[in-house]
Amino acid sequence: MRKAHLLICPVLLLFCPPSFAQESSRGGSAKQDAPKVIETGDMKLEMKAGKLETTGKYDDALKVYAQAIDLKGRFTPFVYHNRGMLYLHRAKASKDRQSRIADLQHAIDDFQTAIRLGAASKDQLNRGLEKVATRANLDEATKLINDATHK
Repeated sequence: MRKAHLLICPVLLLFCPPSFAQESSRGGSAKQDAPKVIETGDMKLEMKAGKLETTGKYDDALKVYAQAIDLKGRFTPFVYHNRGMLYLHRAKASKDRQSRIADLQHAIDDFQTAIRLGAASKDQLNRGLEKVATRANLDEATKLINDATHK
């Protein structure tokens, strides 16, 4: 009888929907078992800065990005990357040559910092910054600043 019972349990689990198995074995719902992203202080501030940026409040967004960077959390490389993107977008929209060059230099500095911090991080996601968008954005900002300074 015991052998039959031990064999039936795994077979039942194979044929049960995954949500049923999770609900019955843990006593909770399947949605509660989904991995949760723990928002850190720097991540929350970065999201706030992003919202300010989308509404065109660039100076306010830059202040919030600076607050997020001061926290020196695990999300800091992404904060630098996203602040660099703000500078890059603002530089592209700028008509003033000096402002454009200054924003491009800030963007380059932030992209380089994001790459450096990401490379030193133990977090795989942070280490991927150079391989993903940051390197391409750094290259774009460098090309734009070279074009702007050689006119």
